Amino acid sequence: MYNCFSRSFCVLKNRNSGSITTKDASIISVTTIKKGRKPLLELLVLFENFSGHHIHRKIRVWDSKPQLNRFEPDKTIPIGLNIARKPKDPVFLSQRLCRFSFVFVIICSLKTVLYVMGCYVLMGEALERVFSEPNRYELIFKSSNTWQIGVLFVVVSVLLYLLLQKIGVLVNGKTMVQNWNLLYYGIGATATVSGYRSTGTFVKNNLVVQFQYTFKGQGGQLVEGGDKKVMGKGQSPEETEQLEVMYIPNNPSVSRITDNLESMEFSRFLNLLFMISAFIFSGVFIFSFYQTVFNTCD
Repeated sequence: MYNCFSRSFCVLKNRNSGSITTKDASIISVTTIKKGRKPLLELLVLFENFSGHHIHRKIRVWDSKPQLNRFEPDKTIPIGLNIARKPKDPVFLSQRLCRFSFVFVIICSLKTVLYVMGCYVLMGEALERVFSEPNRYELIFKSSNTWQIGVLFVVVSVLLYLLLQKIGVLVNGKTMVQNWNLLYYGIGATATVSGYRSTGTFVKNNLVVQFQYTFKGQGGQLVEGGDKKVMGKGQSPEETEQLEVMYIPNNPSVSRITDNLESMEFSRFLNLLFMISAFIFSGVFIFSFYQTVFNTCD
């Protein structure tokens, strides 16, 4: 439902309000996600952020005219940076005109109406039965496993939250804003490793190491910082002498390892894992609720 209305209308509004900045990006690599007459491509692009520092980002586009070979390595494409999307990913393929189909809007409106009507009818019928015999349904719900599914979902969510917090990959709202500012307003520097320690945790069988480092800011001052890094295969913290970091020019004490800012794979994995888990638990809970209500009417 979100993609039905939000993207086109928001881009049009933000373009008119001046929140979108257009830049030229160089295509580093192209990966075909879905083949077909209009293939879905994932582009790794290189462009300058608002401070003039080059950064890498990945964007996905539907190639409506593959015969033109517009998306190939070493070619340049226009991209837009939508500041209004902060702290979400602001990068998208820029177009001079922001078009949206009236037919598409009608179809999405019908989907929304049908969804709301379906929920209203089902919930209305269920609540009517429950309120007509509250004492009877109270006993029914006590003996059913519906509440147990809800408790299980809460327990699993809390355990997952604590686990991700311990690993250090859990990102809250404040951290997301800070990472966004570092990536799109920060500048790069080469830091010297001053120390490290193993966190004892692993991400995809790769050790997570806490590094301490120093680098020189714009004014030549020596700045200290620290960040965690997932060591890849063949990488050793003992052999890591330097790290590429990014920092805020007017506040160099805020810094992070560049790889942690540019890499989105693990964040996407966490989002996908959360959505799948929420969908499964909510589906089972709703099915159990309606089965309890509608199968005990006699």
